[in-house]
Formats: sequence, C-alpha cells, structure tokens
Amino acid sequence: MTRALHRACAPTLLIGGSADDLWSRTVADSTGHQVLELPAADHGLELPHDPVGSVDTLREVVARLDGFIGSLAPGDGPTPG
Repeated sequence: MTRALHRACAPTLLIGGSADDLWSRTVADSTGHQVLELPAADHGLELPHDPVGSVDTLREVVARLDGFIGSLAPGDGPTPG
C-alpha cells in the first residue's frame, strides 16, 4: 500500500486518525500528498465515547474534502466509469 501511495500521480488527500494503529503520519507525510490527521480519531475516524466530538470530526473531514475537490482542475480527478 505504501509503495502505491508513493507512485500515485493524481492529487490525493490522505485522511487518518492518530488513534488508528494502521495509520502512520510519518508514512502519509512521506508521500508528498495532502494529509489530514484527526487527533484521537480511530480507524472509523470516530472519537471513542464522544459522539458529539465524532460529529465535529466528520464535519472537519467533509469541509476538507470539499476544499480538496474544489481545488481540482478538470481532468485531475478520477475518470468516471
């Protein structure tokens, strides 16, 4: 997976939670892609035992995705199909 992220040429936004054992901020930063790390979020990007905080985290993800997608020039994103 890491090699594929390093080879990816298309604009990419990597999103992970710092409490996810499968997430590595160091690896994410090394790819050169944009990175959003959510403090204390687990693999589901949720904050355990904090439903209101989890909603705020989801809001942050959606806002960042909106900005990321809006920054793409036509032809930068995946091809539909």
